[in-house]
Amino acid sequence: MPATRRSRARIAMLKLLYLQRRLPRLTRAEFQEHWLEQHPRFARQIPGVLRYVQYATLLDDPISASLAQASEGLEPYDGLTAVWFADSASFAESMAHPIVEAGMADERHFVDHSRSVALLVEEHVHVEPEAPSPIVLVECLRRPETIDRRTFGERWLEHSSMGKRAHAAGFLAGYIQNHAFPEGTEGVPLLDAEGTSGEQWDGVVTAYFQSLAIAKELFESPFAAEEAFADERSFIDHAKGVYMLTRRHVAKDLIR
Repeated sequence: MPATRRSRARIAMLKLLYLQRRLPRLTRAEFQEHWLEQHPRFARQIPGVLRYVQYATLLDDPISASLAQASEGLEPYDGLTAVWFADSASFAESMAHPIVEAGMADERHFVDHSRSVALLVEEHVHVEPEAPSPIVLVECLRRPETIDRRTFGERWLEHSSMGKRAHAAGFLAGYIQNHAFPEGTEGVPLLDAEGTSGEQWDGVVTAYFQSLAIAKELFESPFAAEEAFADERSFIDHAKGVYMLTRRHVAKDLIR
């Protein structure tokens, strides 16, 4: 990717995204009770974890009725965990920390690993989120079969102008693109030990709002429902995506 295009966004440190679905015996509320109240203590004990944020899917998520793109999508996740590391070496050291095994054992109480997936991403912060930004739209994206990942990434970066326009109009309080690293990237094999849903994502969007009311106003606007949606169709297969509205919970924050 040309340097001029990459320079449009600040590229941050190594970031892990863990998209989780609950065990079939649990309701979303039961899953989130344990995940939000009990599970963060494990991450807080790992020195290499610089930041740990949980995005809990709303219990009565209105996304499929509010956002045109979501009407075509797949089953949502019950939550997203985002974890930041200084670099790949720090990530590897953190994954080898003894507390990780205890954390994985705890996950077996509430996470269905066969329907969950983790990925390493390169973070592009196009609009730095403004506090408190409690409501976050999460979009898990797949490209059409007609384009490769490089083309997808280039078109997606160009699409960031839409997010900046939504920010300038007072809708978006933050806009981040997370571009997935390919399978051969250092560190990716460490994520395979606990199984996967088989879902492969080219990228994940996190779009931040100060309230659900503002989010719905943007979704229902001609700008989002028509102009931005039409542009996305050139590089996103919406029928293969996952979309959810979440509430942000910061469990550990040493950066930002």
